Amino acid sequence: MSAVRPFRARLVTQDRSADVVMPMVDSIDDTIPDLRSGIVDPEAYAESPARLYVYRQRRGTEAHTGIVCDVATEAFVDGRVRGHESVRPDRVEALVRHFATARDRPALVALLHQTGPAFTDVVATTCRTRPLLDFTAPDGLEQTVWEVAAGPDTDSLSEELGTDAHYIADGHHRVAASLEEWRTAGQPPDAGVLCVVYPLDGLNLSAFHRRVVGPVDRSALLDLLSHGFDVLETAAPPALATGRFGVYAVRTWLAATFRGDRPDGASGLDVSVLHAAVIGELVHGAGSVPNVEFAPAGRDLAELTERCDRDGGALFTLAPPALDVLTGLADRGEVMPPKTTYFEPKPCAGIFLRS
Repeated sequence: MSAVRPFRARLVTQDRSADVVMPMVDSIDDTIPDLRSGIVDPEAYAESPARLYVYRQRRGTEAHTGIVCDVATEAFVDGRVRGHESVRPDRVEALVRHFATARDRPALVALLHQTGPAFTDVVATTCRTRPLLDFTAPDGLEQTVWEVAAGPDTDSLSEELGTDAHYIADGHHRVAASLEEWRTAGQPPDAGVLCVVYPLDGLNLSAFHRRVVGPVDRSALLDLLSHGFDVLETAAPPALATGRFGVYAVRTWLAATFRGDRPDGASGLDVSVLHAAVIGELVHGAGSVPNVEFAPAGRDLAELTERCDRDGGALFTLAPPALDVLTGLADRGEVMPPKTTYFEPKPCAGIFLRS
């Protein structure tokens, strides 16, 4: 039986979509769980039969299209769906507590999959039909939803998406919390997680930058960098690449290029190397993160450098790992540190609810 299946949905109505749908965002304050809940207004939703859905987000000529479906919870345990980032227990616990009281979960988990001809053909055919929803979200992204026709289209798409591995792009903490809830409930075989499945190249991949809350001793920072990096002062934020970082401290940008030997696996990733050699030492222990803020690479650097100017902190900018590095680690059962990758656009919350 395929792990990917249609689901009975409550779909937000066109006239209420602007009121209910919320963009998923990451706060620089990493103590805030990634909850997008609020109180769901049942009058804003209409019941729909068991279906798959095509979901597209678009801004200008750039479009990102996936399939919204139910994915068997067991698939996240037996390796058919693979994560690539470790999770923080405090965030998972907060979500478990939230799930215990919240009836509805408006956020989708985003997955990546090596899609084939059924995906291409069904999406093309479905997008020529009349959409169920077509509106612009608060973040300016156009949101369009189509229903995949029941019958051969749904069957072929479910079968194809049920083969090979899926990789979690967004929602590691929500998945971990769902698994905790599933185990507590006795591991019911029909349990599932609402997901949107994109092609492997269907989302934009970037990194999370790190900001060490100040004050940071500039001499100590430079000393740490000198042991494993070639450091050059620059007039502007440096171009980033594997092994090349940006460092901002005391109103100055530096380009730091790693010159040491990399360990194998996840410990050899840029983020791991940087944390082991520099950030972990600045915050008094390589396993400590309470003084580190995380910011998606798309965030305005001026905002982050201004924070450093105010408190004397230090900003570290990173390039993301390559997608094949991410999938390779996941295939081997390894995980990256939390907040290593950032996929966008994130699916909006509040469009789909399970009926």
